Amino acid sequence: MINEHALCAFAEVIGEGDQTALLFSHKGVVRAGMYLDCNGTDVSGEIGAALAGVGVEATRAMRHLSIGEWRAIVCECADANLAMGPADDGDIVLVAAAPSVPSGFVRRLLDLALRRALAWRREVA
Repeated sequence: MINEHALCAFAEVIGEGDQTALLFSHKGVVRAGMYLDCNGTDVSGEIGAALAGVGVEATRAMRHLSIGEWRAIVCECADANLAMGPADDGDIVLVAAAPSVPSGFVRRLLDLALRRALAWRREVA
């Protein structure tokens, strides 16, 4: 279980809108943030577990394609627009927003959340 400081780590980045952010390890362990479903249930653990290994797979794919390091993955889905990118130590930051939120804005939130994740890691170190 993460503490309240960790739960609110991205509050200033995501604001009051219909968006959320998570920081999770390469093993899917949530380190900061939260993801509430449409019923208000925190599904952060399930999201982290489902995405465990995504950074390793993205790195592997980029190596095979010889196009450099991965910086972000952006997905437009029926239920949400998502963006994720590598933080430090193999951690991943995920930003999700309602499908009505433009994917470019979600990508911009990812950049802000990545910077916030690095600052938050320094604060708790």
